[in-house]
Amino acid sequence: MTLIVSGSLAIDRIAEHKGKFSSAILPANLDILNVSFLVESVNVVQGGTAGNIAYNLTFLDEKPLIIGALGGDGEGNRYLERIKRWGLSTEAIQVVNDLPTAGAYIATDESQSQLSFFHSGAMTAPRKGDPLKSLSPNASEHLAIVSPGGLGDMFAMPKLYKEKGIKYIFDPGQQTPLFSKEEFIELLDGSCLLMTNEYELSLVLDKKKLTIDDLLSHTQAIVTTKGEKGSVLTTPEGSLDIQPVKIRKVINSTGAGDAYRAGVLKALYYNKELLSACRLGAAVASFCVEAPGTQEQIFSLHLALEKVRETFGETISF
Repeated sequence: MTLIVSGSLAIDRIAEHKGKFSSAILPANLDILNVSFLVESVNVVQGGTAGNIAYNLTFLDEKPLIIGALGGDGEGNRYLERIKRWGLSTEAIQVVNDLPTAGAYIATDESQSQLSFFHSGAMTAPRKGDPLKSLSPNASEHLAIVSPGGLGDMFAMPKLYKEKGIKYIFDPGQQTPLFSKEEFIELLDGSCLLMTNEYELSLVLDKKKLTIDDLLSHTQAIVTTKGEKGSVLTTPEGSLDIQPVKIRKVINSTGAGDAYRAGVLKALYYNKELLSACRLGAAVASFCVEAPGTQEQIFSLHLALEKVRETFGETISF
């Protein structure tokens, strides 16, 4: 059995702004936007969607297969060694020697709103070979997530999963604006779940002129994370609000969505109910929010399950 995680592997530079971005942005003048924000600190860490999801899964006692790309620079080499120390295979991570490792520049304000800029680097290189070549041909043994990463992989992996009959989650994330309406539907169609945050879902509904019913005609359910407001599970039967798990102290919310996805993947991998999966996701996300980086939290499956029991009154066993 294998969990498959495709997406970005990047170096995150996370800055903190002591104030609100909205205080310096005039909605009426967005076409001439020219603002600067003072930041109090910058934390440089290894991150990216695939790396963050996989990191959290290791604390949930899983060894996922990461599909991504790293540059041939020192940052890429250090990241590759880090993944090996997690005890994970690096066979599906493509090293592109003539391109730098991808980089994310993320600023968070006091309300946990974020401004992000991303340089794709090695993620732009075409993928060589079949990243699934070493896996069992039994599709029912696998569960995958297509998270934000190189556009080549984001187009190729859903097609490959459908060809092989592998169940997958579609998580377009910050790449959402780059897909046309038709491309978005093609990637979503046949997935078992659509995962977005609240803003990304609004982009899909407003900019691509799709409705919730449209989306549910191509996937089985929608999970929408809403930060400190929790999350929402939407199925053809209706929507359920899922409260957030109590946080001792909010340090930085960057990567919390990836942590949430790790919890969902773990639960669905073992055929738990989707509501239970979202609750485990909320518990895992809480550990991330209490840490300064996306891969600095330390926890255990036992602690995550305890948080689910304390918050939701549900006992999940594996």
